[in-house]
Amino acid sequence: MQVPAENVVGAVGGGLKIALQTLTYGRIGIAASGVGMAQATFDHSVERLKPRQAFGKAIAQFQHWQFKLAERATEIENARNLYMKAALRMDAGEAFPEPEAAMAKWYATNLAAEFARDGVQIFGGYGFMSELAADGSHYRVEEIYRDCKIAEIYEGTNEIQKLVIARSIFGKDITG
Repeated sequence: MQVPAENVVGAVGGGLKIALQTLTYGRIGIAASGVGMAQATFDHSVERLKPRQAFGKAIAQFQHWQFKLAERATEIENARNLYMKAALRMDAGEAFPEPEAAMAKWYATNLAAEFARDGVQIFGGYGFMSELAADGSHYRVEEIYRDCKIAEIYEGTNEIQKLVIARSIFGKDITG
């Protein structure tokens, strides 16, 4: 099917560039979503670790979880900074804010998935329950755990993001 000239978006033959640009912009939004999921897991986890008891004391008193949450807080801030940098470049009119968009998407969604697994561990058996009682109450980590996986897939899988990043380092001649 032939597209009439008045319906062509951009330059003739430039459709792939436009499609890739759209994916790039979408990656920034997905990165922001990944940060949101990681932040939500963080907030729920902190609130769960304070009252939950093991061996006669709050789980939050164990150094393992103190250090783990300190690491996650730092990683969330790093992920937030990456997507903000990519968004600022996009807002400044850069056609392809790469590799920051790819870095932000990979890092934030990978973090969300890793931390969602931690969140399920923190909540124990409740971490997998989609409903706690007849009133429909539930902990959110089960939803985050389930939802974060798709963020690693759409707008280019995380493996593709690594290829985009590698291309910015080595060039397309080497990476293919």
